Formats: sequence, C-alpha cells, structure tokens
Amino acid sequence: MIRAVAVAMLATVLSAQEAEPVKPVRLPAPTVGSFSLDKALKERVSTRELGGPALDVKVISQLLWSAQGENRPNKRTVPSARAKYPLELYVVVVKSDTLAEGVYKYSPKDHSIMKVKDGGPDTILGPIKGMQPWIPKAPAVFIFSGVASRLGDGPAASDYTFWESGAAVQSLLLQVTANGLGATVASGVDLEAVRAAAGMGEDEKVSVLVPVGKPSKK
Repeated sequence: MIRAVAVAMLATVLSAQEAEPVKPVRLPAPTVGSFSLDKALKERVSTRELGGPALDVKVISQLLWSAQGENRPNKRTVPSARAKYPLELYVVVVKSDTLAEGVYKYSPKDHSIMKVKDGGPDTILGPIKGMQPWIPKAPAVFIFSGVASRLGDGPAASDYTFWESGAAVQSLLLQVTANGLGATVASGVDLEAVRAAAGMGEDEKVSVLVPVGKPSKK
C-alpha cells in the first residue's frame, strides 16, 4: 500500500514537471561595436578546428541578432523577398555559466530564445549517420531552416528561401569574425535527419549548419 502511494505521488510530480511550460529566455540587447566591415571581410576564414569555452549568452545574442534580428521595427538585418521572412534560426549549445545546454529557437520579434529540446551538439548531432565528426565538437552549432510556403507555391519560393539563407549565413560569419571566433559552413550531411534530431517542424527544411567556437588554429 505504501509503495503504491509512493509510486502515485512520484507519477504526479513527474506529470507536473512535464506540464510546466517552457519559458523564453530574453537575450541581452545587441551592441554596436567598432570592428569595421572591411576588417571583418579581410579576416573571415573557414575553420573546422573549433573548441571551447562555451559561448556566453551575450555572444549568442549578438550572433543571432546579426543573422536574423530586427534592426528597425518589423524589419531584419537581412533582406527578405516581400518581407515574408521564411527563415527559422536555431542554435545548439553546450552548457555555459549563463545558458543551459540545449536546442534553442530564436524569436527575432522579441529577441529571445525558446528551448525546444535538451542536449548539446554531441548528443543531438553526433549520432546522425554520416555526420562529419568536427561539427558536434563545436560548443555551438547554428542551424538555418526555411518554410518556403510563406512565400507561396512553386520553385521560386524555395529559391528565395535559400537565397535568403545565404545572406543570413554571411551576416553570421562576419559577426563571428568580429567577435574573435571561428566558424565554417556545413551542408554535406543528412539535413532531414538534422531537422528531426533538433525537434524542428515538419514544414521546415534545413539549409545549412554553422559550427562556431574558438579557433584552435589561425
């Protein structure tokens, strides 16, 4: 009898924990630094040798904003066909002093992130068949996806979505350089498996991954 009551109480506690809504994490406001665009273009390089430490939430904030944040009301840092904004941006991070490990989805409107899944790059991306081993070793992996239907039907919608993804990736890479970090672009993996592993919607199509960290070599 006592055992049955204990089991019932434990089930109630676990059920309450599962029902507890996930709250968004409000990010620090992005800052405007003195690192010139010319300098960022000159110093940007691709590197796979990426290590820790984990990225601070202030750095995560700046990087997300550079790729998809708003720089004026309802308009973003990257141009979008008919301002439909088909892109979604996620980041998979290891635990830091300011942010728990997990997969986070970025909300440009209120500059916040919402945790959509537990696990870091090694546990989320590492097990995917054919995953390039250097990708999940990075302390943060940014994942760009798109919902082409926001632009209508037909091949043009997909074309515009992937064009916009390229513009957003370049903005991210230049901000990475300005922050003294390293990164590269990866798409030669099972992108559909990445979508499923990261807990994304079925209407999303992953275009590219951008691992970010401290460059081991320069």
